[in-house]
Amino acid sequence: MANENTHAPPPRTSGISQREFTEDIWRVVANLKTSPEQAGNLTSNPMSMVEDHYSEDDWMRAVYANETIVGFLIMALWPPTDGYYIWRLMIDQKYQGQGFEKQVVELAIQHVKSTYPRAVRVGVMSTPDEGAADKKVLAGDSPYHFYTQTDRRA
Repeated sequence: MANENTHAPPPRTSGISQREFTEDIWRVVANLKTSPEQAGNLTSNPMSMVEDHYSEDDWMRAVYANETIVGFLIMALWPPTDGYYIWRLMIDQKYQGQGFEKQVVELAIQHVKSTYPRAVRVGVMSTPDEGAADKKVLAGDSPYHFYTQTDRRA
């Protein structure tokens, strides 16, 4: 069982891929960390894995830069209602700011477009910080031109 990333740190120019989540990598994903300033923005990685495991509508993928696991993505996919949402996107603090986040979102959009050709948008579920005003991102403001933002309250 893999307990840690054993590959060299990926360069900024690394290709990103989303791969099926397996029992061989769960510890690596569980140990990925956000920066201290981001603490509380996401549910813990182990809890995210548990939620994904028990949700029929989720699609979880490990995010690799070359052969290094750098994060994970969970999408909620509800084809009958044309609901397609990025539920969680987590990139380890060591790999943030290298453009991997944008590549992951673009791959998620490609997945929805190719798997669900009737889809017209991909939403981003978020819970704003306490006291922060709800913020809507209009499709025209998005660098991806294929998603809108919605809020998810737990």
